[in-house]
Amino acid sequence: MKIESVSTHACRLPPASPWEDATNKVDGLELIVVELKTDTGLVGTGLSYTVDIGGTVIKALIDDYLAALVIGMNPLDYERIWFKMSRQSRRLGLGVNSMAMAAIDIAVWDLIGKHSGQPLYQLLGGARETIPAYISEINLSATDTVDDLVRRAADYKAQGYRAVKIKIGKDDFGEDIERITRVQEVIGRDKRVLVDLNQKWTASEAIQKGARLDALNLGWIEEPMLYQDINGHAALKRAITTPIALGESLYSREQVLAYLQADAVDFVQADVAFVGGVTEWLKIAHLAQAFGRLVAPHFMMELSLHLLCGVQNSFMLENVVGGSLTELGLLAEPITVENGVGQPSQTPGHGMVFDWSAIARHALTSEGVRNRFSGGSK
Repeated sequence: MKIESVSTHACRLPPASPWEDATNKVDGLELIVVELKTDTGLVGTGLSYTVDIGGTVIKALIDDYLAALVIGMNPLDYERIWFKMSRQSRRLGLGVNSMAMAAIDIAVWDLIGKHSGQPLYQLLGGARETIPAYISEINLSATDTVDDLVRRAADYKAQGYRAVKIKIGKDDFGEDIERITRVQEVIGRDKRVLVDLNQKWTASEAIQKGARLDALNLGWIEEPMLYQDINGHAALKRAITTPIALGESLYSREQVLAYLQADAVDFVQADVAFVGGVTEWLKIAHLAQAFGRLVAPHFMMELSLHLLCGVQNSFMLENVVGGSLTELGLLAEPITVENGVGQPSQTPGHGMVFDWSAIARHALTSEGVRNRFSGGSK
């Protein structure tokens, strides 16, 4: 089996519900979808994404450089393909190259599944048939009241979710405390509420405020500081008992290893699209297991479902409100979480069937964003 052609599609559309956290207001999600066609007639699809910025760059990197590298290769040689792309793009640094590689790598694994007649999670180890999910909010706008949040929390509980992640990072820390405690009244205090700072705090703030959060019995504190600050996270972990979760801003297993070696993280949240695809994500999961850490991958619910069911050291699936491919209207066959539990399909490969007409309706082009981008960072 050989790859004969690579086709790349990109689209941009707003989240299905508004997204705003402590450091950013999101205008558009950009998705890059790759099709790998083989000489056997099998077609594999892969996916990467960006938040607001960079989708056209990733598409160009695939079209202009990476596609030529993989044409003619056997998709069963996934390690060889990944290494070739990594070796040739390494001078770009970390980030854009791994995000571009991910789309191809995920398509390769889709082909492996279709070729072998196995769903992706079984190829990765088949550790479990289902995985519990938590609902993940991105709603910290000035107009969103605590009562609004409490009503939504009650609805999530009614849907079967036993854990909820909310954004904090208000200028008034008392508002953060109120948001947490009010949601706990609905969901429960036994580590059922998770909080996410999106890198809002300084190292000193994190230790001071983290100590106050310790008494609330949270499930975790996510990305409290800038992702580069390994020493700061290690100091925070020594100072508090609440677990620390991070990883969505890391792009390689070497970066994750540095956090593990520093004992600066409890839950590893590597994003399959950011680290270069399934091949690298699986190594990160095994690395985390060697350090006794659980994995809880960021976003990408449809793929994370397979990843979590594939490995032993899984925690929970993140289902982001307004961010699933089904909510965005990009799938021809919906993939959803039922009663707070995710269950991967038995379809060979990853099971994502894209609605190509929907992707075309929201097509992302350089002309469409050039000189119009304003950004939402705070």
